[in-house]
Amino acid sequence: MKQHLASLPDIAAPKTGELISVYLSVADEAINAVLTIERDKAQVPVYFFSKTLKLAETKYPPLEKLALALVQTTRRLRRYFQAHPIQVVTDQPVKNVLEKPENSGRLAKWAVELGEHNITYVPRKAIKAQVLADFLVEVPNQTIEEVNTTTAEPSNPEAWKLFTDGASSVEGSGAGLVLINPEGLEFTYALRFNFQTTNNEAEYEALIAGLRLAKEMKVKKLEVFTDSLLASSQVNESYVAKEPNMRRYKEKSKELMNTFQTCNIKQIPRSQNKKADALSKLASLTFAHLTKKVLVEVLKARSIDELEVQDVVTEEDPNWMTPIKKFLQDNELPNDQTEAERVKIKARQYVLQGETLYKKAYLAPLLRCVGPEQSKYLIKEVHEGICGAHFGARTVVAKLMNLGYF
Repeated sequence: MKQHLASLPDIAAPKTGELISVYLSVADEAINAVLTIERDKAQVPVYFFSKTLKLAETKYPPLEKLALALVQTTRRLRRYFQAHPIQVVTDQPVKNVLEKPENSGRLAKWAVELGEHNITYVPRKAIKAQVLADFLVEVPNQTIEEVNTTTAEPSNPEAWKLFTDGASSVEGSGAGLVLINPEGLEFTYALRFNFQTTNNEAEYEALIAGLRLAKEMKVKKLEVFTDSLLASSQVNESYVAKEPNMRRYKEKSKELMNTFQTCNIKQIPRSQNKKADALSKLASLTFAHLTKKVLVEVLKARSIDELEVQDVVTEEDPNWMTPIKKFLQDNELPNDQTEAERVKIKARQYVLQGETLYKKAYLAPLLRCVGPEQSKYLIKEVHEGICGAHFGARTVVAKLMNLGYF
């Protein structure tokens, strides 16, 4: 086997005026051609050509597919057909079909197009290079199925699944997200971009928004699915991100992915990403078609252009909120029994969202709790005001409550 692989024929360059033989092969969804020349009584390949058929082309009769394979080969490899005599080696009556194109208007056009080249048709007496053309259409499907069944990674049943898709058009740009928990509950989300993006940038914006959404929902294990080959390949380091924007998008995506315990991204066909694709297209065109169950957000700036805002006043720990946070988050109480009972009673009035502590209020929104340093800064701002108005103690407290601080 090693000797055979080491002695495989190389691609040869034909000399000027040398005869080139063309072998054609067709399948249900693909057409192929192989160009060969004869050297030392052996046929050597010059060029391989293959094309996947579209929906309408798959319904052509076999003879029309052979004619289409020849036409597509002449279009793709025009330099060979113009500089060399060509003989098509086939056991099918392709010549007769092209010379009598009464049954199809397509054949008439193809016959005229092929007439400019020096093409002759000879019967195929031996298989020879025909095996190469047949190999191109027959082997890939079997190989792909075998590879997929042997190398496919098993899905993690505990992981959340995120489907993302971005869309960009003249009317606007948008993204669609579908987040699915391990129990199968779906969360749909749509975004509208107030800035111009390319298709690839929209795909990255959708990916970054989905990662942020999963992070806010405290997801630990995540599997990301996108139909963007470029985004998934660049993040997986299969493709190199050359453009500055693409590099920044890739770095931002990998930075967010590293915040999860496990996170991987896979490229899937568009047919398996229909929900996210539909949301992205609706968000890029109009919000009127979106249902009320879909959360819609408008992004005013690119994800890679966001500015990091630093707190005006940094609060030092520990402070009066520390024991309440520890109890609400980890059910941890102080060692002192009296202080522990006080924290348990007091904690009923508070709720912890993320790292921020809020106090419950009757017939009012949640009040954000602040520490000593932040409270001094807020009182100073409210007391002095933008015009230097000096308020009294009651007015300052009332304004702080109205602002939602406690």
